[in-house]
Amino acid sequence: MDDEERRRLADQERRRLADEQERRALQALETIVHGGDLGAETLALSNEFTDRHTARLKSWLAARLRGGRGPQP
Repeated sequence: MDDEERRRLADQERRRLADEQERRALQALETIVHGGDLGAETLALSNEFTDRHTARLKSWLAARLRGGRGPQP
């Protein structure tokens, strides 16, 4: 797999994750509008965000410690 193919696949994955995040945010808004718990929904979104970025940071740090460049945080 060449660099161009890797970039293309990474871009597709980023778009997929962005679409998933948007879907989840819209779902939370709809739940809130229909009487859902604002605090619970925002906490869930916040936790999902934190988990995603913590995983990215761990991956980047592990790659750096191995001597590789790794994904950008």
